[in-house]
Amino acid sequence: MNVADLLILETVRDVLAAVPGVRTARVVRAGERVEFPLSRLVAATVEPAGAEDLQWPDVPAGRYHLLHWQAAVLDRAPAGTRALESLVGVAEACRAAIAAATLLGGRAEDGPPSLRHPDLAPAAGATRTAPLRLADAAPGQPTALLLQGASGYWVEPMAGSAAIDDEVLFSSGPHVVAPGSPARRVQDQAFNGLAGGLAIDLGDAPREIVQPGVLSADTPAGLVLLLAAAEAFVDGRTYTLTAPDGTDYRHCRVERLDRRGPPVVGTRWHQPYRITYRQLVR
Repeated sequence: MNVADLLILETVRDVLAAVPGVRTARVVRAGERVEFPLSRLVAATVEPAGAEDLQWPDVPAGRYHLLHWQAAVLDRAPAGTRALESLVGVAEACRAAIAAATLLGGRAEDGPPSLRHPDLAPAAGATRTAPLRLADAAPGQPTALLLQGASGYWVEPMAGSAAIDDEVLFSSGPHVVAPGSPARRVQDQAFNGLAGGLAIDLGDAPREIVQPGVLSADTPAGLVLLLAAAEAFVDGRTYTLTAPDGTDYRHCRVERLDRRGPPVVGTRWHQPYRITYRQLVR
């Protein structure tokens, strides 16, 4: 766990501490058992629960660090009592407060869905949570309602951006440009009675270039505009494609733009896509 992770845990603690009904909130070590005097209940704790480094599916660009954490809301509240109903209300308020502060003061940002806990929602959110669950009761210990959550940030953001005829359309999200192998067109001609044959060089063969990526916008309408701007180049004409590393691929025709599933929603709207180009002449 690094400093950025610790700051996320401390910010989650501060959010919990501000919820009406919570008297004390604390960051604890994973698995640590903490004793609270009755005067300090209802109490809330937050502890780290591992981390994973992620990329958007099929887009090997950038690296997103997702910190998993677990919050617990505790009180002396036996099952079937009004005290337990009150504890559930406080725990639900804690979950709502975290959802309202999803960016955690700028320490978290949207990113790829978790592979470890795909049930967290919103799947691509800066902060994601699972439904509350009741912890197994331990003799002599307070009743605990548990909230699984995760918050993430980009530790290796996208470097550079692809462009079509110097028009930058894809800088809102990570993407890569992957050219296929160059090829030559060759016509082989055989002759009766002669060993071997004649090979006629017909020049460069077209090659396929693919660009998987994600477009992101603050609103659904903004995402529609980004997609429309890219699709406008599917017009049969040729352009110069510039890769994020600055390599130019001339005489490229934009063949198609495929949406890879529905938009993924966090604090912004994200559309995975795949563009197919055909480079006619190198």
